[in-house]
Amino acid sequence: MALRDVNLIAADILERRYALRHLFMWCGGLIAVVALMIGIYAYQTRIHDAAKRDLSNAGNPSAVLAAVVGEIKKGQQELNIALQERAQLGAMTAMQRSYSSVMAKLAETMNDQTWLQQLALDAGRDRLARLKLAGSSVSHESLGDFMQRLSSDPMFRGVVLKSAQGSETRISGGSLVQFQIECDIVGR
Repeated sequence: MALRDVNLIAADILERRYALRHLFMWCGGLIAVVALMIGIYAYQTRIHDAAKRDLSNAGNPSAVLAAVVGEIKKGQQELNIALQERAQLGAMTAMQRSYSSVMAKLAETMNDQTWLQQLALDAGRDRLARLKLAGSSVSHESLGDFMQRLSSDPMFRGVVLKSAQGSETRISGGSLVQFQIECDIVGR
């Protein structure tokens, strides 16, 4: 025995639902087509009006020519500014040293009795970058030796000792000297 679905809804109700579904579908499609046609008409009239205005302005060719020349000059000025900025940026990047070369040179100038606790490197606008060092040294003599080595290196210019203070910490008969040094790093 086979099972069959039994439809208990009356045929006229089913026909009405079918007719309403098709009516809504066709009405929706018609509304969409009409809206599309209105949009195209509005777009074309706006373009047509803009073309009319351009033609009315074309009656005075010297005014149109002056406007075009003004736009060209403005574009040329913007191009010149961009080219100058590009040249300056290229010169700045070509002049700056890499951080690894600065660190390697700083490691060469350090002595065994002086060590760094803080290092700050600020990129400058011109060929110079600012280097700020803070650290400790066993004695004022070893700090002086480090500063002398740093000053004699051509990469570092304007070496200035900002502060040097003896600390409470004692090692091998003396106290540590806390220091802060600032200098400029010269480009290549």
